[in-house]
Amino acid sequence: MTVAVSIVMPVYNVERHVGRAVAALLALRVPHGVSVAVIVVDDASTDASMEVVAALLREAPFPVSVLRHPVNLGLSVARNTGLAAAGGDFVWFVDSDDWVSPDLLEAFVGAATEDVDIVVADMVPVHEDGAADRPMMRRTRDVVWDGPAAVEEFLFQRIRAFMMNKLIRRSLFDGIEFPPGRLYEDVAVCARLMRRARAVAFVAGPAYFYLQRRASITGNFTPRVLDLYTGVLEACGVLAAEPGCASAAGLLHFRLRAGALSVVDAAARARAEAGAAVVQIVRRDLRFKDFFASVRHGLWLVAAGVLLMLVAPGWYARIYRAARFVRRRRERRLGARRRGLSHA
Repeated sequence: MTVAVSIVMPVYNVERHVGRAVAALLALRVPHGVSVAVIVVDDASTDASMEVVAALLREAPFPVSVLRHPVNLGLSVARNTGLAAAGGDFVWFVDSDDWVSPDLLEAFVGAATEDVDIVVADMVPVHEDGAADRPMMRRTRDVVWDGPAAVEEFLFQRIRAFMMNKLIRRSLFDGIEFPPGRLYEDVAVCARLMRRARAVAFVAGPAYFYLQRRASITGNFTPRVLDLYTGVLEACGVLAAEPGCASAAGLLHFRLRAGALSVVDAAARARAEAGAAVVQIVRRDLRFKDFFASVRHGLWLVAAGVLLMLVAPGWYARIYRAARFVRRRRERRLGARRRGLSHA
């Protein structure tokens, strides 16, 4: 039986990077019994992005559709356009400034057994200077979780709320779309998909390489980082609404660590007046009962972060920036060491 996979790539003003992204898709190994269709959504690019795409796609070994928006509508709408055109069994969203391992599709499909509705790959953040951070999941073996266990992995951020590193059964999207006009649109959508999935698999080895561009949505600070907080609160509401779907500890961790403290972390990186205003908005939602609940559930680092935010938010920012500096230096050293070993 043939397994049909639709790969959706929104494109908007990425002429410097889209060539690598498309070339990586064309280099994918397609297993026997798998059909692939690529859907490119041009979100009204004003640079040469689509010229680069068109030149490469002339050599595409599988069908390609190009859909065009008359005006720029944003990533969520571009994904919705691609999703509406996606047929087949599975859909995979790929960003146009990232790239993938050539054996990732093969690994994805191999893990997508009858009951597995989502397959997750590791993500490797790569900076514009070529330096790579450690993989986000850091697992060395394949894993399969049933639905409730996968939700817990998601809430404790061991499965990250990204769309691009996941092969997703198309039917899971019935009645679900990305929220137009919102940044961090993956978060609540991932929660809805996780709630529906019968099982979720992780494939070790092949990876999705995630370019950290300073000019990207997630690279520059904006008060719209509050969209992340909105998405996290919506995700918690979705998962809490179904009895037995999520633990109290998991929901607490996701609301505080993925939501409130992640927004504060972004503001600390920015050191801007807008960041201070965002911190005050989030801080108003924090309560000492959040600290005590975190302690009760053994979420010690979350508890420490909440307490600092309540009594000394300035110190939270200083400690975060110092810890981030040390962590980045360590990751750069490890990355340089790995590159040296690979060239030896």
